[in-house]
Amino acid sequence: MLVKDKDILVDGGEPKKEDENVKKDKVQKPSIKKENMRSAWGDAFDYYLRGITEKYLRFRGRATRLEFWGFMVAAALIWIPLYFMAEYAEMPMLPYYFALATLLPTVAVAARRLHDLNKNAVLFLLPLALLAASGFFIGLYAALTLVAIWAIFLIKLLSKPTDEQTGFYGEPNENDEVYGDDNERILKKFRFIALLILIIWLAVAGAKFEDWSQQAQQRATIDNIMQQIITQGQNANLSPEQMKNAQTQMMEALKQMSGKTVSPEDLQKQITDIVKATSGTQNNK
Repeated sequence: MLVKDKDILVDGGEPKKEDENVKKDKVQKPSIKKENMRSAWGDAFDYYLRGITEKYLRFRGRATRLEFWGFMVAAALIWIPLYFMAEYAEMPMLPYYFALATLLPTVAVAARRLHDLNKNAVLFLLPLALLAASGFFIGLYAALTLVAIWAIFLIKLLSKPTDEQTGFYGEPNENDEVYGDDNERILKKFRFIALLILIIWLAVAGAKFEDWSQQAQQRATIDNIMQQIITQGQNANLSPEQMKNAQTQMMEALKQMSGKTVSPEDLQKQITDIVKATSGTQNNK
């Protein structure tokens, strides 16, 4: 009888089964010690608070992987309650103003992290800003693609251990491996959470930006229509009260047109008809 290599026959002709506990031990990954995880979360928020206070504009010096990714994960987690507070308080721009206010310390901690690798921060962070600004010339989606590619490169670079060589940026840090065997797992967890929330934040910001852009275009279009009514109303010698009435009628007409495709010619005809109707009412009086 042919027997597969992995099958080992025992008494009775039954293949020997591998012990289930052994299988579980092989598959199960070592977990992070609870005390280390608690300490790491405390360190993360401590790094963040110091980053936005005493180190707000500190671009010189070094920052370990733990300081950088601790800062980033704390910043990401703080954004979540800010977002819901903003929605509840009807202040949708609050988390974006906060992100803008903490932009400089975020750049500063990234610069210190690059210094910890004995890298010139300007050579790595400046191209990111230039690629983002290139959207005005090469288009938004092309610029975002280039920014994403460069960001992936930076993320890999910022995740490297401390350069142990003393260089232009001073002595290497001594506290980059404070959690022993758990250090790498904690760093990976911080990085995963920070990047996940960042991606969600960018998606939400993109959707809101598109919505705000459409609203701005609608407001600009309505303002233009109202101005045309004023211009035609003045030519038709309408009183201020009649022009307000014409604008009110036009707003009602726009509501009825909502969701429909209306050509500029039809829209212009609607404006002219409303002004004429209002002018005809005046003449009848």
